[in-house]
Amino acid sequence: MAVADARKALNGSVGAERDMASAAFLQTVEDVLEVDLHPDWTGEVSILGEVVSPVDGAIVLAPPGVEPISWKVVATNADGSTNTVDYAESEDDARDMAGTLKLIDAYAETNEYEKAAKLARIYEESVQHNPESTREDIAVARAIRKDAEFNATRNDADLQRRISEQEKALTQTATELSDQANRVYIQVPYSEKDQAKALGARWDRQEQSWYVPPGADLASFSKYAQQAAKSGRDGENGQGGEGSEGREVDAPARQYLAVPYAERHQAKAAGAEWDKGAQCWYAGQAADMSRLSKWKSDQFQGQQDPAMQPKEEFAQALRQAGCVLSGEHPVMDGKKHRITVEGEKFSEHSGSGFYVGHLDGHPAGYIKNNKTGVETHWKSKGYTLDPQQKAELRASAALKLQERGDQLASQQAQIAERVTRQMADLVPVERPTAYMRAKGLQPQPGVMTDRGGETTYVPAYDADGKQWSTQYIRDDGAKRFAKGSRKTGCFHPVGGMEALAKAPALVIAEGYATACSLAESLKHATVAAFDSGNLPLVAQALHAKFPGKPVVIAGDNDLAQQAARGHNPGREKAQEAAQLTGGKLVLPIFAPDEQAKHAANFTDFNDLATKSALGRDGLDRQIRTAVAAEIERHEKKTQELTQELQQGHGQRRSIKVA
Repeated sequence: MAVADARKALNGSVGAERDMASAAFLQTVEDVLEVDLHPDWTGEVSILGEVVSPVDGAIVLAPPGVEPISWKVVATNADGSTNTVDYAESEDDARDMAGTLKLIDAYAETNEYEKAAKLARIYEESVQHNPESTREDIAVARAIRKDAEFNATRNDADLQRRISEQEKALTQTATELSDQANRVYIQVPYSEKDQAKALGARWDRQEQSWYVPPGADLASFSKYAQQAAKSGRDGENGQGGEGSEGREVDAPARQYLAVPYAERHQAKAAGAEWDKGAQCWYAGQAADMSRLSKWKSDQFQGQQDPAMQPKEEFAQALRQAGCVLSGEHPVMDGKKHRITVEGEKFSEHSGSGFYVGHLDGHPAGYIKNNKTGVETHWKSKGYTLDPQQKAELRASAALKLQERGDQLASQQAQIAERVTRQMADLVPVERPTAYMRAKGLQPQPGVMTDRGGETTYVPAYDADGKQWSTQYIRDDGAKRFAKGSRKTGCFHPVGGMEALAKAPALVIAEGYATACSLAESLKHATVAAFDSGNLPLVAQALHAKFPGKPVVIAGDNDLAQQAARGHNPGREKAQEAAQLTGGKLVLPIFAPDEQAKHAANFTDFNDLATKSALGRDGLDRQIRTAVAAEIERHEKKTQELTQELQQGHGQRRSIKVA
């Protein structure tokens, strides 16, 4: 039946029975359109292009830049799974069917505000894909859709409740972070713990140290502060102190300078150097401090920054975002503030907009107008500041950045020592843990567990082999890292660092289960980068560590997220990692329709080995072939380069003899 005829039939047959949960409604849709919808269909529909795979001739999703030979319409269910409801020979036919299903979902909506929003989205899509639509038509459709979505949001009591809960959680988290950042840790001998506790000291279980809470009298704890300082100098191990063994030598703090642009040559002649990252001058190693003293940042520390100028800039940015200023707004205290926006009833302490502004270092802020969707990241440009004031702001910002970086580095170093000590209380995995059994994995060297064999502990290292964190995986698969630890650029080598150094190629995947499955297939060490965002950083670090090894990125293919949110983080970050290292990207290829029907459950090579009909044989064929081909390509390229160098060297020798 044609789609247009189906719409007419549905309009006349469904009547008042428009509840999506109603079996009668779903049956009507299936009978008229001849499609199969899941009872938990969310109303979300997408279209995907398909091509014939050159590997095994299977029908797979068309990669970017490749013209599809056919199209399919995919419906998303409440559990994240998807199912194909229709196939089409052209994109227009597929889009027409998808539009019909969206229209059905809109009419099935019982909330009038949400129904209006869904209809407005359908209208905007139709205008956008109409070749005769003008820019004005598209702009009007967009405005209608935004207004409908705003009304649906304002009248959704459950959503407003969740937003309120989220804001409270954010405020609580900010308070906790502020409290943690202001903690002063002290070293208290065990015999004096009761005395320190009586003075107000508190115990931090995470850091395994006593600390002075914010607001307490520091003078009362001077004795313990001195002990902590002495322990840091002498390298004594113990509660509250840092051991000298294996401790990195801290680089000296830079003395930033408030140098106006017109005076830069004078400062440079006196030994000042330019920090590109901080965009500020600082005293170099051969600096003449007597000549640089007039630009020292401590000349203006403690003075109040010219707050009114940045505040006026921020106020202008708020107005441009459609916010209505009154009273004390903007309040630039680093906290979240609600504000009224244009087109709604004025309120002093509420509204559809919010902002966060601060004057710490280089003034900056964030603005969001929930009614229009306008989002602004603001940074003061100092239009009204003179050169000296601008230089002072840059120096102050650089100093704050350095202090925060030092504080974070110190915190991460302490946590690294703690997680390293924790390894002594663990045991190697001899029998698969519950997580490993669920993923079909065998124990690999380097992974630990507790005495009961319940939790899986996966150490995270940098390229130099230093452990910075540990990933804890519970028996139900829930994962977390040591709180406050460094994960960026860290990874787990399946089989150990020594085995990785001997491996013929760097095979890097996202999760531990995927990397472990690859190691079992390849019979050599692989790498788990833990998540897609970390993948490019890990690939670069290991490529620099082992420049002679070919690189293979075994990426995830997040088709469920692509269908739901329009982007595929697993594939995108894997592509980035491959491009940065000159490596090869490999994505798993599943049996026909497996990803189409259950995209959320078929994303990586572990899924290929344990869930796909292709099984471990499919994993072996795909990954072994890809890695072997990349090793061969790398060796051939190396040989060609060596021959070119030898030929060039021979030519130079001939010229010299002649």
